[in-house]
Amino acid sequence: MTQNKHWCLANVIAGVMLLLCLLIGFSADAQKAGRIWSGSFPPTTPPQGFSTNADIWLDTTSNQSFIWSKAWRLAPVQYAGRKGDMGDRGEIGPQGPIGPVGPQGETGPQGPAGSGSGGSSSVGFVRWVTTTTELNNAWAGYVNGSVRSIQLAADITLNQTLVVPANYNRILELDGHGGKIIIPSSLSVGIKREYASLSEANAGIDCQLRITNVIFEGTGRVSTAIDVQATYGSEIKGCRFYNFNVGIKGAWSMGTIIDQCYAWENNIDYDLDYARFAGGSNSASQSNHSLIQNCKSRHSAGQFASIKATAVSGLRIRGCIFEGVQNGSDYEVYFDDAGSTVVKDFEISNCHIEQQQKIAAMYIRLKDGFGYVSNVFSQYDCNLVKFESSGYAKCVIKGVPYFTSGTKFENVNSAGRWKFIDIPASFDPYDATKWNGAIPYQPSIDAWQSSGQTNFIKGITIR
Repeated sequence: MTQNKHWCLANVIAGVMLLLCLLIGFSADAQKAGRIWSGSFPPTTPPQGFSTNADIWLDTTSNQSFIWSKAWRLAPVQYAGRKGDMGDRGEIGPQGPIGPVGPQGETGPQGPAGSGSGGSSSVGFVRWVTTTTELNNAWAGYVNGSVRSIQLAADITLNQTLVVPANYNRILELDGHGGKIIIPSSLSVGIKREYASLSEANAGIDCQLRITNVIFEGTGRVSTAIDVQATYGSEIKGCRFYNFNVGIKGAWSMGTIIDQCYAWENNIDYDLDYARFAGGSNSASQSNHSLIQNCKSRHSAGQFASIKATAVSGLRIRGCIFEGVQNGSDYEVYFDDAGSTVVKDFEISNCHIEQQQKIAAMYIRLKDGFGYVSNVFSQYDCNLVKFESSGYAKCVIKGVPYFTSGTKFENVNSAGRWKFIDIPASFDPYDATKWNGAIPYQPSIDAWQSSGQTNFIKGITIR
């Protein structure tokens, strides 16, 4: 046994002093003389020098404390032993049940007001709109230059016409992100830009519109979704037009591109025209060199035409699909030079017609120049092309892969000329049953080689 060994830690001493204070019957002298002994279980007889009324024995085997009172007795308060090594981590217990929802926290302070026009969300020159008021206010931002792009974040019903600012020589952008702009019948036009005179329009002719991914929805076939004048290089892409008198009308809208749009239940889907304001004419304010491509038109009864073009030189219609009810429309494409002396060419190519028209699939009127119909066919019997010329224009039918037995053509007057190139030899322009009216004065044919033929026919002229 060793006196005062291994037990010098402060917490042990403190615990022991507490024991000393709690001992009943100790004298002041005994408390002062108290000592700590340690070893295995305390012996029956105290060690030499032991104070029988004050000393403490610490059992190093059991970590228990003993005091002497005629015999060794377990102390009422035990000392804290040395902290042992950390044991192995136990297994994770099962997850307890979800506790009840806590009370709602207090409402935080209101954040600062945004800088967008009319409260619409904004990022720089971009406005995200969710209400008619926000749209109206954002559109007004086009005037002062604070807005360059409007992004729809919800379907919106117009309560006023959106007027494109006059003389605004910037690119104006409207992206619907697949959302709707609903135009009620109380509004004659949804989006509008107009001028009073040619001189006024000249100042803003370079305005460009970028309208994408908007579903325009009308009521009652009485309104026009988009009606703009004096633009250059505008593009309307990925939009839909439903239930309008006219989906898109452009006057003096040069280089307009209408791409990947879907139109149905309209009287006219797309109408390109010359401007009829003061000074405008079929030779001075035309929508020349415009392009309609990859579009789809579907209509019921009572439609005039999917595409109508008046005095548009260089118009190209490519890769479009026309469908609807039988005899539902007068035409699919109606092209009229309006007697212009500067309209010289028209082209429609790679288009598919999937229903029968009342009058003709295509009407082409040219005083001079060429009307090209390339790789266009109908899966139903129809008057495929009705051609009229007051001069000596030529209608060229090229690369048509298929004619139904009832496919016909119509020459309105004797001045028009016809040319057939690379068509099935089964079509015979000499056959009067292939024409509505008389065989034209001067058609010619370049036929391709088909089954059973060994050579081509070149340059045959019918007189």
